[in-house]
Amino acid sequence: MPRFFTSDGTPLTLGRELGSGGEGSVYHLPSHPRQVAKLYHQPLDPGKQAKLQFMAAAADDKLLQYVAWPQDTLHARPGGDVVGFLMPEVERKLPVHHLYNPGSRLKNHPKAAWDFLLFVARNIAASFEVLHSRGHVIGDVNENSVMAGEDSTVTLIDSDSFQVDAAGYTYLCKVGVPNFTPPEIQTLSSFDQFRRTANHDNFGLALLIFHLLMGGRHPFSGVPLRAEAEPS
Repeated sequence: MPRFFTSDGTPLTLGRELGSGGEGSVYHLPSHPRQVAKLYHQPLDPGKQAKLQFMAAAADDKLLQYVAWPQDTLHARPGGDVVGFLMPEVERKLPVHHLYNPGSRLKNHPKAAWDFLLFVARNIAASFEVLHSRGHVIGDVNENSVMAGEDSTVTLIDSDSFQVDAAGYTYLCKVGVPNFTPPEIQTLSSFDQFRRTANHDNFGLALLIFHLLMGGRHPFSGVPLRAEAEPS
């Protein structure tokens, strides 16, 4: 099994792969049953390494209650470059769109009634507030970044892409999904140099809650009254 080291040089053996994406893969940790490890496919630039080191040092109990936030960095050798990080394992939760799609909700949450959806909506709002109160911004709000459980609790994932306030220095979020991007910044060609605010997140939050409570409908959906109107 592959062997890596935490920030203090403690050796760590990876278990089976739990999932993989374009940026990295997530692994089970036999010695840490409530944590998982994310390893990046490509070497990280110094800025991303510094961001992960700051995030791991800034973790607190409230953040970890709502966010799959980095808890420690991983290294191929003691004191070497950051190649990944440890984070809480997200168990028995599905992306929130499985809840707001009626067909999927019937299949995955057959007992979910109106009160359950309200509890989930409340918990999504609470997770955003916990992050914003620490000066951080999600940036890339989308239907896959919020995981919801059968107990109505939620966990925000992909936190390594968040916009992070590191004691005055801002690590930007460079990605975004058009459907959850506020109208006033839809024309940006790139987020590489753009500093988002909590209010930009709140547009995505409002959409998530609307989807959740209105059966997956979009608040801007409708039938154009003029033939020349753009469908978007």
